[in-house]
Amino acid sequence: MLFLDDSRMKNFTSSFKDTNFLNFFYKNLRENSTNQHADYFPYISLCGRERNFLRCDDRPMVFTKIVDDGQNWLVGDSTKRVSIDPTKLFMLKNGRLYHPAPFASYGLVKSALADQLFPYFKFDLDGYPMEVKWQGSNIILRNGRGLDELSNHKGTQ
Repeated sequence: MLFLDDSRMKNFTSSFKDTNFLNFFYKNLRENSTNQHADYFPYISLCGRERNFLRCDDRPMVFTKIVDDGQNWLVGDSTKRVSIDPTKLFMLKNGRLYHPAPFASYGLVKSALADQLFPYFKFDLDGYPMEVKWQGSNIILRNGRGLDELSNHKGTQ
């Protein structure tokens, strides 16, 4: 969910819900290279002269739903779609599920959605997913090979 930074109560009722705004926001989202508040707000969404600065607990893109018969993720509460490649699902040391995204390298799979997917995974002895049953096929996961350096990326803990 997306909130004003100074909102005291951060819950569904205080979040941004306008789909058109969220579509525009995500379309213009990028790393903050403005030298304004970059340490506190590592991401920015430009809207004409207005600058919407963003910080997040983990990743700026959160996949909230699977749509189009398992072909795409929805981002946030927008209608922005990102193609799913189930071989690229992976888990970092924090135990959260991720997938590549068109911005900021990879996005977070919302916890409730990851919980729904959990029964379809087979795990190794260390608890990392090795295989997922996806649309009737068992898919071997690459587990983010080559993404180790991203585990220290902005916001990921």
